[in-house]
Amino acid sequence: MSLLDAPCGESTLLGLLVGKASPSAFEELLLRTRQGGASPEDIRETELAVEMAMRLDNRMRRLDQRRVELAELVDAVREFGEQQNLDALLRTVARRARRLIHADAAYVALADRQGGVAVVAGDGAISAVSTEVRVAHGHGMSGESVSCRAPVWTADYAHDEMVARSKDLDQMVEAEGISALLALPMRNGDQVIGVLLVAERSVRSFTADEVAWTNSLADHAAGAIARTRALDETRTRLAYATAVQDRLRAEFQAEREAADIGQRMVEAALSGGTAEDLAASAARALAGAVMIRDDQDATVAHYGDLASFPEADIAEAVLEARLDDRRVHRDGGITVLPVRSGEEDLGALVLCGPRTLDDTDLRLLRHAASAATVLALARRRSGSGLRGRDQLLEELLSAPPREERQGRPWARRLGLDPDRAHCVVVARVENGTRGRAAMWAAGHASRRGGVKVVRDEHVVLLLPGEDAGQEARRVALEMGRALGGPVKAGGAGVVGGPCEGVSRAYQEALRCLEALTAIGGDGAAATAEDLGFVGMLLGENRDVSGFIDATLGPVLAYDKERSTDLEGTLAAYYAVGGSPTHAAEALQVHPNTVARRLERVSQLLGPDWQRSSSALQIQLALQLQRVRHSLDDPDPAAEAEAS
Repeated sequence: MSLLDAPCGESTLLGLLVGKASPSAFEELLLRTRQGGASPEDIRETELAVEMAMRLDNRMRRLDQRRVELAELVDAVREFGEQQNLDALLRTVARRARRLIHADAAYVALADRQGGVAVVAGDGAISAVSTEVRVAHGHGMSGESVSCRAPVWTADYAHDEMVARSKDLDQMVEAEGISALLALPMRNGDQVIGVLLVAERSVRSFTADEVAWTNSLADHAAGAIARTRALDETRTRLAYATAVQDRLRAEFQAEREAADIGQRMVEAALSGGTAEDLAASAARALAGAVMIRDDQDATVAHYGDLASFPEADIAEAVLEARLDDRRVHRDGGITVLPVRSGEEDLGALVLCGPRTLDDTDLRLLRHAASAATVLALARRRSGSGLRGRDQLLEELLSAPPREERQGRPWARRLGLDPDRAHCVVVARVENGTRGRAAMWAAGHASRRGGVKVVRDEHVVLLLPGEDAGQEARRVALEMGRALGGPVKAGGAGVVGGPCEGVSRAYQEALRCLEALTAIGGDGAAATAEDLGFVGMLLGENRDVSGFIDATLGPVLAYDKERSTDLEGTLAAYYAVGGSPTHAAEALQVHPNTVARRLERVSQLLGPDWQRSSSALQIQLALQLQRVRHSLDDPDPAAEAEAS
């Protein structure tokens, strides 16, 4: 006999409750009681009992539903805690929110730096629009939820006039086909970090329990997001700290290895090792070619193939490194470190190789430069009993004539070829550039096979070469380029070997430099020959005949060969201020004759003879020629009177 066939009583109702019968079972029990002929009093008692039983059943069903929802919430929170990265957590939050209240879709929107929210994850979406939505601060349902820090919902978004609107959110609702929408603030303490959106694609009224459960889920999700963000930041910082620690450990190891190699280099230098040994050790450690240069820019030692590295590029890099006291790197694989002891320049260490240098290589290069410093100081100490080439040139410039005539011994002591022609170049050193100028001069003298000395504010170079003017111009140009400013230089050839007449050549070059300085202008170079009559006055020999021949030689030779008087025509031409007509009157010839003679002068002296600079030298040469004539042909009356 079923419960429905039993007479109505407490046991029957309890049986229905325990069996979790449907509401229709209670209604059917009440109907059978009414039809069974029960008294009105029994019917009223039955109706009351059934009503109370149905209330109890409804409450028990709600408790069961809450237990299920609570279990779902607890399971969701547990799953939140299992996520290891933020993206996975956000997707889990959307999926759990949708599942909690059996919705069609759910979206997570996080706050951005501008104060709005942007959808970053979703579950159940049917379009790409949802992942591109950003709602500005204070706009739409999400803005309202954030502002009031409470859930906001609507059963019919499209027709609810009370809903706060947002253009971007409206586009998402339309693209996703959403009707009902629930917006919940994601609160972590006092901070709202985003909005959880739960959507239904049909009209739906969200119950209070559904709002409460999803609101609780949103808060738990906010806490999980904050913790995951903190964990991600901690992981990032830990990874950075680990990377820094690994880098420092590797740098320390590399530094220790480089220090060991460098210590062995220095110990080898202190133990009598040679520059060749150092160059070989450094080249092997740095996988390149190494060159060691001294303070005169001469190559002391090298190891490795340097054929593919132009000497001009190496010399330029060496000069820059020594002048600026810093490491210099050139495209093509040339790296130079200056070799110094305190403020004293001792040369440079050159590394040539195709690969890019790392920090370890640079440390090794610095250790090699330190070893090169030890070797340079050792060489200087070992040669302390010999006077340096600079000192020898200084003594030669100040040597008395008797000692100066001993040219070959001096040349051998200076390391010069006594059979080659030499010249002296003197360049002016401006204030503050003495050290840089001396360094450049040392390199230039070494490359040219000469010697240098710095005297007061001048750099003096004794160089092999026959053309003193060319050497002076080269010095002015290259030294000016190295010092970054114009340089003036005077030059003079040395008569005899490289040491005979050096003092006289130095004095002449110095006078040419002083003349250039007095004339003014930017950097220039000249010899006595370049300065014309000024050079004749400054020159040691004061060769008047040479000056006359250099200025008027073609004219005088023409007069002698043709028995003409172009010399007299020029004298008359200049005497009347450069007028051919007045010159013709003074010579008592036709003006055309003077014009033809002057055309001949142009053919002999060149078209520039009438320029002011040339005219001055021609007039001086004419005056000197006239004086020379008067000395060669004395006045007959004076001779008779003397006799």
